[in-house]
Amino acid sequence: MKKVLLVCTGNTCRSSMAKGLLEHLLQEEKRIHAVEVDSAGTSVYFPEGANSNAIAVLKEWGIDISGHVAKQVDEYLIANADLVLTMTTSQKNMLQSTFPGYAFKITTLKEQAQVAGHPDILDPYGASLAVYKKTAEELKEILHHMVCHHKI
Repeated sequence: MKKVLLVCTGNTCRSSMAKGLLEHLLQEEKRIHAVEVDSAGTSVYFPEGANSNAIAVLKEWGIDISGHVAKQVDEYLIANADLVLTMTTSQKNMLQSTFPGYAFKITTLKEQAQVAGHPDILDPYGASLAVYKKTAEELKEILHHMVCHHKI
């Protein structure tokens, strides 16, 4: 089974939505048993749930992330993942610097998907529901492409 770790800053918005979306897409493609998905953040100081806007947006698509609890990325999570996908280039660089022995498996979501345009998934934290929806739509499109083309 392939293990994928999705990483953002606080693990309450982008990576929690990406985890829910990826699991949903894998389920639709009947590949849920082939890939284990987890998420974490680079700056998680205490466990908290997913952002209410993130929960609301995914709920509209029938995806429930209300049970999500944020956690800090650490060496154990990195070591046990086959692929670590960050939301930004700076997160990728920080993780590769912190865990140089695992740098080969750390990349950004957009690099792995080979998507053109802005290299980062922008953080919707503190923004409106509409911004969360836009972020979720971007994540869904990228993850769908990756699942369909077996890049995960």
